[in-house]
Amino acid sequence: MMLCGSGEFTSAMDAIDGALLARLRPHARVAIVPTAAGQEDTPPRWIEKGSAHFRALGAEPVAILVLDRADAHDAKWRDAVADVDWIYFSGGSPGYVVETLERTPFWAAIVSRHAAGAILAGSSGGAMMLGGTTLVPTARGPDGLPTHATTRAALGLLPGVIVAPHFDILPPARLARWITAWPDHHQLLGIDEDTAVIEEGGRWTARGRGRVVIGPSLEETTAYHDGTLVDTLAPSVLPTINA
Repeated sequence: MMLCGSGEFTSAMDAIDGALLARLRPHARVAIVPTAAGQEDTPPRWIEKGSAHFRALGAEPVAILVLDRADAHDAKWRDAVADVDWIYFSGGSPGYVVETLERTPFWAAIVSRHAAGAILAGSSGGAMMLGGTTLVPTARGPDGLPTHATTRAALGLLPGVIVAPHFDILPPARLARWITAWPDHHQLLGIDEDTAVIEEGGRWTARGRGRVVIGPSLEETTAYHDGTLVDTLAPSVLPTINA
């Protein structure tokens, strides 16, 4: 599994993605899934950008336009991911992507494929959906960053974890306000831009130019840099799906 703070399908991720592809079969099939942007006009651009990125790395991209719950119940999309080697959720709204995927045949197919060995990756909102709980922005400032947020249950591959992408550009005062509203016994997993945390065999490693930060509060965190083992992050789990 891979969670990214940002930078999906850009040159910042070339070395990281190339190293992961080297673990897979030649010309691995990579599903590009822009569900988190389903309320925007950007999914075609995510497909184009992701396809160009992975073709340049020698992989075969597969466009998966699951943009709403009707799509997530459409058997053609479930079948489309049946033999992919990597499933990549790009950025967007974490609340929308969770609402769209939870308890659907498509999400069940994703979890099944991941259990069979396919890489599951998410960036920004696509990473936030994988925690036990996610922040859901309810208002944004002129800079595009959230000014207010609530929380809701996420898809549960990292129980007790709330993922905070773009961590290096989030104002600490806003984060501090959000943390007070979090459920008890949750950890913050902050991931800087152009940075990833990657799981292999139940062990996590930080990759990229920034930090991976984890802890129960902003005052109690441990920061990890490129190539270091993130030993305070528990292994992911496979959730039970009732589609």
